[in-house]
Amino acid sequence: VPEPGTFLLLASGLAVLGMRRRRNA
Repeated sequence: VPEPGTFLLLASGLAVLGMRRRRNA
């Protein structure tokens, strides 16, 4: 079972990448 912080980091990381991609596009 992964640590609770891992999921939060992945979720926040994906959100940041998505926002960056949308801004660039």
